[in-house]
Amino acid sequence: MDIYRSRVEKLWDKAREAGLEAFLVLSIEGSDFANLFYLTGFSGSFGLFLVDSDPLFMTDPRYSEQVRTELPYLPLKEVRGKWYEGLGEEIKRRDHTKVGLNSRTTTVKLLELLREKIPGVEFVPVDGWVEELRMVKDEGEIERIRAAMRLTEEGLSWVLKQLEPGVMERDVALELEMWYRKNGAEDVAFDLIVAFGEHSAMPHYRPHPGDRALKRGDVVLFDIGVRMGGYCSDLTRTFSYGDPPEEFRRVYELVWKANEEAIRKIKAGISGVEADGFARRVIEGGGYKEEFGHGLGHGVGIQVHEPPRLSFTSEDTLREGMVVTVEPGVYLPGRFGVRIEDLAVVRADGLEVLSRFPKNLEEIVL
Repeated sequence: MDIYRSRVEKLWDKAREAGLEAFLVLSIEGSDFANLFYLTGFSGSFGLFLVDSDPLFMTDPRYSEQVRTELPYLPLKEVRGKWYEGLGEEIKRRDHTKVGLNSRTTTVKLLELLREKIPGVEFVPVDGWVEELRMVKDEGEIERIRAAMRLTEEGLSWVLKQLEPGVMERDVALELEMWYRKNGAEDVAFDLIVAFGEHSAMPHYRPHPGDRALKRGDVVLFDIGVRMGGYCSDLTRTFSYGDPPEEFRRVYELVWKANEEAIRKIKAGISGVEADGFARRVIEGGGYKEEFGHGLGHGVGIQVHEPPRLSFTSEDTLREGMVVTVEPGVYLPGRFGVRIEDLAVVRADGLEVLSRFPKNLEEIVL
């Protein structure tokens, strides 16, 4: 509970420094689930969290008992009917006239509703305060991500043994998701990507339509992750189902080299642009500049995609405790793609790599 109190205090300090009398976290049917979970540990889909000198959690009767179980340290107000009426009563009871809220997750419609239904209160959108806190993970958060990665890799080892000619991409993804759930995952971190052959050249491939069967000689790409303890993992490995042709070997070795170069050089204090450049220069030097179209990586935590960004357009600087992906790729449309993604903690002197699944060429031939 102390960790949640500490996070809330940091947010409250920031609000006071900005001249606000309170800060409101609104998660209406999950609209700001990640920030509310980070600040309180609440895992439901509807919650209103009023942060001031005496924080108050509000929810409707669906979640009252859940809040009492998950958040015994916070006072609870149950709101029935029109939730904004109960919220307005509480704001006015506390004599607040200037309340901040998150511009990233508050829609224009919701902001207009608050201003209309709770007159006399200035609602001030602010950008990314909680997300900024979330970027740097404490060791407890890192351990949850580490556990999620361990299960992710165990599942990958299992599913590779299930591959045989004729299996369909969608079926493999479904079987792997079921395995994860049966073995301790709360959920998958995203729709698992299983891509055979030419489909591996689509970075965020979905088998709808076009699901196809595995055959000898195919490239097989897995982009997978789970959620455990509220935190995500993210891992990509590319395989050859049978003896790979020379072009695949050449591209794979290049992407692997780019992956390893970035892992070797990234550390706290460098920019997201610099981090991206370590891998990008390797791939460009190999003649595939146009075939590496996405950024090198992103932050991972409660959400599978969150700040910071490691890309040629990034404005972030890496700090110790951030958890990031390193995932260079080369994609040849209509033929195949190769992506190798590792998950790592940024430390002062380099990266602590959480993923351990083999990636040398000899071990990725199935």
